[in-house]
Amino acid sequence: MNPSQSGAYERLVAAAAGLKVPDAVREVAVAPPRDPEPGQIWRAVWEHAIQLLVITAVDDDTVHAVPVSLERYADAHTLLLPAEASTLEQPLALWCGLKQSLPWYVLDRQVSQLTMPLPASLHPDLPHTTPLGARWGSNAPSPTAADAEYRGALADTLARLSAARWVPEGSGALPQLLGQRGVTAQQLGSQLQLPPAQALPVWRGQCPLTADQAEKLALLLGLHADEVLAANPSLPPAVVHELNRPLRRKQVRALAVRHLESEHQARLRAAYGIFTLAARQHDRTNTDWAARADRYFELRLGP
Repeated sequence: MNPSQSGAYERLVAAAAGLKVPDAVREVAVAPPRDPEPGQIWRAVWEHAIQLLVITAVDDDTVHAVPVSLERYADAHTLLLPAEASTLEQPLALWCGLKQSLPWYVLDRQVSQLTMPLPASLHPDLPHTTPLGARWGSNAPSPTAADAEYRGALADTLARLSAARWVPEGSGALPQLLGQRGVTAQQLGSQLQLPPAQALPVWRGQCPLTADQAEKLALLLGLHADEVLAANPSLPPAVVHELNRPLRRKQVRALAVRHLESEHQARLRAAYGIFTLAARQHDRTNTDWAARADRYFELRLGP
């Protein structure tokens, strides 16, 4: 951690120690996570990257967001909001020049809400759009100034969050993989302890393997379980969207703890588990994926 980051962190800890947590922040903290909406302030987390963000717009599986800090640091494209501008009741710095598109699944927890609307275009050259009581920062005097270093650290964190990925390609090559090794549907069923009616669709590539089944089949094929999972058919977009929702992240993490695996592995486990449950239905045209996900996690984690 460089000196500017270290000093900023120490000031943040010191400030937090003396803060009274507003009731509105407490309410958000204990409420079940909701789908993101513009004007909300979230904590984003992916691997070792952590950042506060304000959501400016929401698409199907991405959000447009601006990094937020409680710091004195700013540049000419940083909008400085007064304490009354959010339920945090603290002055905020919105680094509008670092606005970025991020996937839903990096959103970890909503922490606050803006209490004033932000204009559609956030730019210092448009002063008439600046919210009442807000002001723009100024440029750092030199590239080595603490403001510039802090901005660089924010940009790096945003880049890591933006690049986060978990959805596998799904080659659909499982039938070829089995055929190359001479594995029959009967052998597959025996290895996975599946009745013929369930083994045949898997052997034909019509039904995906679960993570547990991939581990068992990997032993027979002499491959790594991840290689076997990658040969599954691609995940339906609706399954991916359901697991991208912040609501599911706590469940995915609980699944990871239960199986002693990473969040990434647990997300794949859940995705193929939900997909497999639906694939066994006779009518697959009107699948309620939210209900199917609820059922999957209830079976794996309990009510």
